Amino acid sequence: MNGATSDFDRAPAYVTAAYLFAISMLPGAIAPAFIGAAAGTLSLDEAQLGLFIGSYFLGFGLSSASAYLWIREVNWRASSIIGIVVMSATFLALGHLVRLPALLCLMLANGAGAGLLGSPAITVVGDMTRPERGFSTIIVVSVACSAILLAFLPLVDQSAGFRGVTTVMAGITLTCLLLVPLVPAGNFVRAPAARSTSVEAGETGSRACSSRLPLLALGVMVLFTLGFIGMWAFFERVATHAKLMPAAIGQALAVGTLVGAVGGPLATYMQRRIPMRYCIGITVAAIVITLCSLTAFSLTSFRYLCLVCSFQCWANVGICLIMSLTAAVDRVGRFVALIPASETIGAAAGPMITGIVLQSVGLSAMVVFTIGVFFISAAFFAYVDRNKPAFA
Repeated sequence: MNGATSDFDRAPAYVTAAYLFAISMLPGAIAPAFIGAAAGTLSLDEAQLGLFIGSYFLGFGLSSASAYLWIREVNWRASSIIGIVVMSATFLALGHLVRLPALLCLMLANGAGAGLLGSPAITVVGDMTRPERGFSTIIVVSVACSAILLAFLPLVDQSAGFRGVTTVMAGITLTCLLLVPLVPAGNFVRAPAARSTSVEAGETGSRACSSRLPLLALGVMVLFTLGFIGMWAFFERVATHAKLMPAAIGQALAVGTLVGAVGGPLATYMQRRIPMRYCIGITVAAIVITLCSLTAFSLTSFRYLCLVCSFQCWANVGICLIMSLTAAVDRVGRFVALIPASETIGAAAGPMITGIVLQSVGLSAMVVFTIGVFFISAAFFAYVDRNKPAFA
């Protein structure tokens, strides 16, 4: 399907790629614990903390977006090593600085290093014969790493402060060096092969088509992530408004995040049995029911736990489906590398937009807005799936 070789379908390669991608997303994935440690030690206010983590997302977005230009020309192992070294060095340096401008520069560099690591990792998965299996693995590994660190890092913060937290994160990042040899050095023949095939077939407008559908698929990822992260950022506020106990809220969020890992394997199971556009329809319908239940019924601790689990699970199903769709329509083998950038755009814009809606109009309006975003993303998803070429 994607010009993949046997190297890309071997479990050590795609499982390692999943781990490397999870590490590249680490600062964002464990942002509550990371920001909390920074706030306690560095005495940053909320606006400064927003700039602090936002600098990582900016660096990550710029670096991963540039991958379209270099992902098929460079050695992926070399790129990954550079990214690992940059991330580790900046993590260590963060523990020794307190001035905001220097902290922001380090987080920007950290994000840039993460892009050098994450883009090759996700491209390895995209080059698999059945990429949905690899994307499912990415979700499971990412959620597992995040859940473990979200539980562990607060203990490190209590005993060693922010410097201890950044040291642990640097150490975890350096473990990736041991796994880099398991990642393919590159797949330099995929793009030329795809282009020559289309020329031989005499397809009209193939170049425009080869860009249009992948870009639309990436746009679907931006919209879906905008809705997902935008709503998820305020799930705690919903429970607080319902006057649930803080301990119950924290437990529900932690358990729900962990249960959400089921979404990856569930997406793979669904794709093998029904067309992808029906898969996204089922997924969005489940998310809509979950969101409507947040406001239609009075929340109890157990009901809130169930809704958190449902939202996380089905959101991960959707993300896995969109990743698979992007890989399926990516003829030149470069657009898959832009998945992290599209996720970053949605993740950055989501909380800002939904926060304004929540403050200006209220919770019900925020839920309606989020549902609308999910519906639009599903419509574009269905369009791309219906028009994907036969090779996919």
